Amino acid sequence: MTEDDIQQIFFVECEEALEATETGLAACREGTHDGETINAIFRGVHSIKGGAGAFGYLPLQAFTHGFETLLADVREGKVPVEPVLVDLLLLALDCLRDHVEAARGGGTPPDDADLLARLEAAQACNAGAAPAMTAPEAAPSPVPPSPSPAPAFDDLDALLNELAAPAPALEAFPAGPESWIVHIRPHAGAMTKGSEPLLWLRELTDLGGTCETCDITAVPTFERLQVEQGYLGWTFRMPGHVSREAVAEIFDFVGDEVALAFGPEGTMPPPRIASSAAGPRAGSEPAPAPISAPAPVAVSGGDPVAAPAAATAAAAGSPAPANQSVRIDLRKLDMLIDGVGELVIAQAMLAQRLTNEDLAHIEELALIETLVRDIQEHAMAFRAQPISSVFGRVPRLLRELGSSTGKHVKLEVAGETTELDKTVIERLSEPMTHLIRNAVDHGIESPEERRAAGKDPEGTLSLSAEQKAGRIIIRIADDGRGIDRERVLAKAIANGLVAPEAQLSDDDINQLIFAPGFSTAAQVSNISGRGVGMDVVKQNVKELGGRITIESVPGKGTTFSLALPLTLAISDGMIVQVGDQSLVIPLTHVIESLRPTPADVKGMGTSAQVLNARGSFVPIIPLGLLTGATEATTNPCEGVLVLVETEGHGRAALLVDTITDQRQFVIKALDAHYRQIDSVAGATILGNGQVALIVDVDFIASSAARTHGTAVLAAAA
Repeated sequence: MTEDDIQQIFFVECEEALEATETGLAACREGTHDGETINAIFRGVHSIKGGAGAFGYLPLQAFTHGFETLLADVREGKVPVEPVLVDLLLLALDCLRDHVEAARGGGTPPDDADLLARLEAAQACNAGAAPAMTAPEAAPSPVPPSPSPAPAFDDLDALLNELAAPAPALEAFPAGPESWIVHIRPHAGAMTKGSEPLLWLRELTDLGGTCETCDITAVPTFERLQVEQGYLGWTFRMPGHVSREAVAEIFDFVGDEVALAFGPEGTMPPPRIASSAAGPRAGSEPAPAPISAPAPVAVSGGDPVAAPAAATAAAAGSPAPANQSVRIDLRKLDMLIDGVGELVIAQAMLAQRLTNEDLAHIEELALIETLVRDIQEHAMAFRAQPISSVFGRVPRLLRELGSSTGKHVKLEVAGETTELDKTVIERLSEPMTHLIRNAVDHGIESPEERRAAGKDPEGTLSLSAEQKAGRIIIRIADDGRGIDRERVLAKAIANGLVAPEAQLSDDDINQLIFAPGFSTAAQVSNISGRGVGMDVVKQNVKELGGRITIESVPGKGTTFSLALPLTLAISDGMIVQVGDQSLVIPLTHVIESLRPTPADVKGMGTSAQVLNARGSFVPIIPLGLLTGATEATTNPCEGVLVLVETEGHGRAALLVDTITDQRQFVIKALDAHYRQIDSVAGATILGNGQVALIVDVDFIASSAARTHGTAVLAAAA
């Protein structure tokens, strides 16, 4: 594995750590946090610091050091978790994200001097909040006591005195069934990679450990001393109720930069260890004594560890831990998906040939089809990710918008565990950002306006995601003023987008906000007002094969609904023949297919027809007329009706000539080789090598509504 690969893994881990930190701080803001929440926040920042030091990202390392220092005091209870502090920590998290992005892209790190000063001030203001970790009889002093919980290894004078004294003779620790020993020694150069031994020792003390000895044998003379090198080692006695796993967890993010050795009570410490608890004893000589522990096992840095239970488990061939995972380069995963797509096409071609020439191998063909489908489903599952990765960025966006607009907005989230294709998630961030900015700037009123309207001064933004009919429905709703349709229509007429005599429905007026260059803002701000953004939102959603709809009630709020495919690669479809064209109808829209009788078909107006489907009237949409196919049937009784479910227009019946097949198809985008077409969601290659267009069912239904009038499609309700 190259250094670049390792760096990519580091940045992936940074994203995970940032997400965990964001979740922990959100719990602190809501008052639902506990000690483990604070520990998780600290670990997230600490892990980023360690990697930053290892790869030489010095600005990132310096900022995380200041961030981590304050968090250490929060974890030890010296700094109380108050709303003001949580807001400061959230600002620090935002700055940390910027640092990570700068390190990832090689950009300029953010200016963090003011924020670091605020972090230090928050720590200094509460330095004396916790009880002093000193003896009860200590004389009072006007200087705040040292915040360290372990003065034995944090007292510089004592340490210097000890370095000047000769090392004492070694003695075994007193026997005690309720305690055990751990030896810690940083490797040379550990400090250059962000390691912080003082934090390790504090955490060991927090667990109830006692620093028994400090090894000073590696300390050189003053002229050869290098401050970035690690010269000391420590031996701690830990209480019996503390597990080795709890101690090892402290060093999880240190990697191989420190050696650990565990042993039972009575184990002799490594050679030449000077006591830091008692005074130095002059004239004593070191006596080497190996660690007498059964079955030494290397745990970290190659040092022996007394772990007979682990050795026994290894000898017995114990099963590997559950929930193991392997990091995979996304490019390799994309290559796998592309290969599966080609396999699907090859399987369809083979099926076409065998069906036409030889039916003797129909069982083998069915087996291949089953295996291909299984491979496809597993491959697509690799790319599935929860949408929480997109939702998780919204709190920071709301904080930034709140500071610039003076509006207080509460976030409500539902369905954040809903999964969809990683490619969709990556391309969803920009349109969602535009919609949220628009909701805060245009939709949600100022606190004064909300009070005057009898609303809570704090606005509410709701995000939700759910799977429905094989698609992902994402809703972004606010409880603001809603869309002022009269103002929108007047602006559209003034801009020449709509004729003055045009009669538009509420939905048509709502859709005008997606027109390029359209804006009703009275003045241009750094958030919106230039008429760009909403048209980009609609275009991005269309490129994803999705559709966006709007519901708005004046004075109550607005809801944007995005209907997106679960994946952009492979799906199931019904292949139909319409005149001289072969088309694919996505199976996620299909309810059933039928051949109607003349009694089932009713006329509406001069040209529209509806289907009586078990008491419900469904509009009939001839695909041949809308797609321009030649020689396509226009009589529903002579063709086949495919009953489909649409997002914004209920049910509809698509009239086709025949249904020729139903199978998986690989989605190919048209805009890469031709251009985007409104009524087409993409293209695919059939088993006979022919290119077939994939029908955009929602657009077809909305187009029929505009052509035949909304009353026709309203019959489906």
